[in-house]
Amino acid sequence: MKNSLAYSLIFILLLSFQLNAQRPSQRPSQPPTKSKEKKEDSKESSKPKSYEEIITKEAKTDKGLFDVHKVKDKYYYEIDNSLLGREMLMVTRIAKTAAGLGFGGGKQNTQVLRWQKKDQNILLRVVSHNVVANDSLPINEAVVNSNFEPVLYNFKIATVSKDSTSTVIDVTKLFTDDVKPLGLPQSRRKSYKISNLDSKRSFIESLKSYPINIESRHVKTYNLSQSPGPSMGPSLSS
Repeated sequence: MKNSLAYSLIFILLLSFQLNAQRPSQRPSQPPTKSKEKKEDSKESSKPKSYEEIITKEAKTDKGLFDVHKVKDKYYYEIDNSLLGREMLMVTRIAKTAAGLGFGGGKQNTQVLRWQKKDQNILLRVVSHNVVANDSLPINEAVVNSNFEPVLYNFKIATVSKDSTSTVIDVTKLFTDDVKPLGLPQSRRKSYKISNLDSKRSFIESLKSYPINIESRHVKTYNLSQSPGPSMGPSLSS
């Protein structure tokens, strides 16, 4: 039997009203070529499903910063398009932990994130403000080019709202997969000798939406290469 360690984590996403999003410049459209027409045909088959097919009558909806929909065992974010490109603050805390492994409530990670639409996908990108420059300064472009935003997660667009003002994505795996910024920091992974995440024993407890933030509570269970201590036994859970 593998040693394991379970944590209950709180993931809070806060909208930052003070930070402005940069909008990409639009290029003029060009007439489609034959090769492009073929690509368009293939894209037709991969178009998102209708809103009613994804957000069914069974959906339980919590309205707020993003509308959060629960359909059976899946969770969806419905993101207003006006929020795409806006910077948001992510805070990850440990809500509960196993006995002898620290205390619940401790902050694990803080990052600034941005949701960005690209073709039929929504990218969750990490924003860095380690080096900044005023927009009016000539050096601003060099600073922006030196702070390329890495992609934390890539979501396929599931559908769009009936009036096309919001985009729906399935966020279930964001919380059940081993996304490092939403889990244990590298220092704890090393000290506890964590080998990998056990996805079968990791799940979402709740996803709640408020006017300016979203709170996620999820449990993650990690397999260990060896037990953290002789008194803790082969399996640790909280």
